[in-house]
Amino acid sequence: MNRAARLCAMGLCVGLAGCDNPQSTAQLQAFLQVTQLHEEPASASVPPLVRPPVFVYGAANLRSPFQVLHEGAAGSWQASLVEDGVDDRRARAFLEGFDLEQFELVGTLSNDRESNALLRAKGVVHRLKVGDYLGRNNGQIAWIDKAHVEVFEVISDGQGGWLERSLTIPLKQQS
Repeated sequence: MNRAARLCAMGLCVGLAGCDNPQSTAQLQAFLQVTQLHEEPASASVPPLVRPPVFVYGAANLRSPFQVLHEGAAGSWQASLVEDGVDDRRARAFLEGFDLEQFELVGTLSNDRESNALLRAKGVVHRLKVGDYLGRNNGQIAWIDKAHVEVFEVISDGQGGWLERSLTIPLKQQS
């Protein structure tokens, strides 16, 4: 072996020999015996877990109080005559992820067969027709006029019935 390897091996042996000091291990054993005699059982020092009461947030589907209502758009909820309610198996449309208050009517397109509404949400204009879904509360376009769009919403009342309201989205003037 060369000189560097010998020095490394000797240093390793000296280092390992220093780890086994019978006097320090005896002190450690004595300390552990003393502390184990005075230690209380762990279960007596830890209080049992207390579960907080369950709170169900019921206002998730309501309009945020910080969003501005359009002029004349505020509708009030009333008991619905719809018996079937909402089809939960229906695939949700992209625009059902937005609140109705975020939509602005920026124009309409009409021909002999149908009318389309140009609604802007988050800076993007969408072309919609009667029967299309939008808004978080199962909103559906009921009527398109040159000056406004009527949207019909239906939500569960939480007791097996349904609530409905009709909202008007007015034409936004030049901005």
